[in-house]
Amino acid sequence: MALVRWKDKGELTPFSALRDIENQFSRLFGELNRDFGPFDRVWSPTVDLKETDDAYALEADLPGLKKEDIDLTVVDNLVTIKGSRKHEAETKEKGYHRVERRYGSFERSFEIPGGFDAEKIKAHYEDGVLKVTLPKREEAKPKQIEVKVK
Repeated sequence: MALVRWKDKGELTPFSALRDIENQFSRLFGELNRDFGPFDRVWSPTVDLKETDDAYALEADLPGLKKEDIDLTVVDNLVTIKGSRKHEAETKEKGYHRVERRYGSFERSFEIPGGFDAEKIKAHYEDGVLKVTLPKREEAKPKQIEVKVK
């Protein structure tokens, strides 16, 4: 008996077949990436970017990094996070059978639509999470305009 991948009812759309192919490729290359060497040292942290009325909030998972390992730069409307997680010494001697955590350098950049006030940016790093607040420029904030009816 063959195992068949379970599909949610919501996946029965005209594009579900394309999404299935994309998922298969992602799974295939993810497994290759994990099991064969050349990409072992490449990793890309997960990032959430949220917009409120007053600011953009960016949160990046950077577990195992020290504050000194993280570089945050802003140029025009572009925010860039760079860093490096160093691989510890040989792990086979310590009884490890598998090493799946990613190490090495990463760089992620995000273009913020409408820009932000670079002078008021706040960044905080705690418990492996980098939180960056990018206040919107006054002209980019939503404005309420009262409509007068005669």
